[in-house]
Amino acid sequence: MNLGITGHQELGPENWESKIAEKLTDIIKKHPVRMGYTCLAKGADQLFAQSLIELNVPFTAVIPSSNYEATFEGENAISTYNELLGKADKQIKLPFSQPEEKAFFEAGKCVADNADILIAIWNGQAAKGLGGTGDIVKYSIEKKKKVIHLNSSDLSVSYLKA
Repeated sequence: MNLGITGHQELGPENWESKIAEKLTDIIKKHPVRMGYTCLAKGADQLFAQSLIELNVPFTAVIPSSNYEATFEGENAISTYNELLGKADKQIKLPFSQPEEKAFFEAGKCVADNADILIAIWNGQAAKGLGGTGDIVKYSIEKKKKVIHLNSSDLSVSYLKA
């Protein structure tokens, strides 16, 4: 089974990141994962990749565009991205020349299309820009994908129905 991730870059209070990581690990352990799919964005995507690495599960990095690393602010953020990218078992590079909302939307759709189940670390609200978490959840439900909703507001876990 293939698992994909969509989620917010800002995950809430600082102490929630470790709680979200624990829940992610629990979700991954409950599924016989053959491959994970992530865009390696800050926040949910990187937590997912780190959980997969800890559990020795291979993953594919979906790169939205050339120069994607320019979206990461600060040396630490760029270094974390490059480290995780180096640990990816495969890469899918989309043909966009610059990081932009359409590229992010297409990358999120690529993750969803390759996943049997999509994990959404999401506050339940509409996306703030094209390609945001809400857009990818909506797209996945329209495509009849199974979506596990890890609510970033209260840490509850539920299945969203198509």
